[in-house]
Amino acid sequence: MPDALQSLALPCLGEFLAALQIQYALLGKGRLPLWASVAGSLALWAVTQALWGHYTAFSFWALFFNALRMLMASMFFGGTLTKKAFSVVACGGITLFYGNLLGSLVARFRQIRLAQVWLTPEIMVLYLLLNLFVYLGIRVLKKQSWVEEPMQRRLSGLYLTVLTLLSVILTAFGQMSLQYEFLFLICLGLVISVMIYFALLAIFNARLAQANQTALQMKMEQERADALMESYQAQRRLTHEFTNHMDAVNFYLNKGDAAGAREYLASVAQRISAGTSVVNTHNPLLDALLSRAYHSASEKEIMMNFDLCDLRQFPLSNTDMVTVISNLLDNAIRAAAQADPPQINVRIKQMDGEYVVSVRNRVREDVPLHGDELPASTKQEPGHGVGLANVRSVLVRYGGEYAISCKDRWFCFTFTVPVPAA
Repeated sequence: MPDALQSLALPCLGEFLAALQIQYALLGKGRLPLWASVAGSLALWAVTQALWGHYTAFSFWALFFNALRMLMASMFFGGTLTKKAFSVVACGGITLFYGNLLGSLVARFRQIRLAQVWLTPEIMVLYLLLNLFVYLGIRVLKKQSWVEEPMQRRLSGLYLTVLTLLSVILTAFGQMSLQYEFLFLICLGLVISVMIYFALLAIFNARLAQANQTALQMKMEQERADALMESYQAQRRLTHEFTNHMDAVNFYLNKGDAAGAREYLASVAQRISAGTSVVNTHNPLLDALLSRAYHSASEKEIMMNFDLCDLRQFPLSNTDMVTVISNLLDNAIRAAAQADPPQINVRIKQMDGEYVVSVRNRVREDVPLHGDELPASTKQEPGHGVGLANVRSVLVRYGGEYAISCKDRWFCFTFTVPVPAA
């Protein structure tokens, strides 16, 4: 029996490593560094494996024990308790799909029971393939733009939960039956149904993301046109009133009131400067976006500070730049306007082959965060969350990374994008 337990430990480890990949993809990083989370999870596996005792692979007790162990491992990562529970369902569903599908094949060709498959030498090769499939699957899914609505998210969770329960029933059936062709066909059907589900979900999300992007682009273009028209009209008014301004200055000078003339000229200069760019990054569109945000913040009496470098090679396209920068600055202005003191710091620097962009702003109270999850918010609520899903989808397409933090009433969104090759 000790040899059997030792043989079972290796496939259990392969299954557990696949589950850790899934949990990190679904939950993100927790409060601990990633290496500490992985080390803690592996220590948990080693302790629980030693305490497991005598068991039958894929029995109901083994399934319950593994689910409990995966739930404990999820505590090392981020996410809410609901997401942690769903991650356990996802881990169980994927490993059971894979175990039932390939286990039934091995059992059929070797003429052994399903419970004995996990003692065969080739089982580790199967679990190495499982980890490879999980890794590649996560890479593919991360490139998609997932914009799920709450109802869609609940139905997705329900669908995957039902499939996982069916896999549990099939697993129990496989321990008592030798009809592995029947088991294989059912498992294959379940796997195909999941693949079709994710394909349909990807198509739906791609169209939804495209619709959102189009709507956002139209909104930004309209705002840009309105701002241009407003600037043009203001310039016409200033040009038309130039003679009146000169008459006013002459009036003060003829009275010998030099201080009054200087004060009047300062007020006119201030009005003119309000329509000009306040930064110069050698990127005209970025200058316009930052200047518009600065004037908007000034109207709300928000102090906005810039620390910028030369951005003529900034890699984002015009549309994506408007999506990312405008969303971050609009959210920052909206939140800082309710804070005391109202302040925003924008920093864009180039270092180590990438651009590092940081938008920090004061908030009225700390925003609850879970790892790198986007903060929940709606258009009716003050604070953050509006448009950040679009920001994330853009950064993923450019191979960028982002981090979110909120401490001592300072909210910070930092992201990096690689510098384009020369």
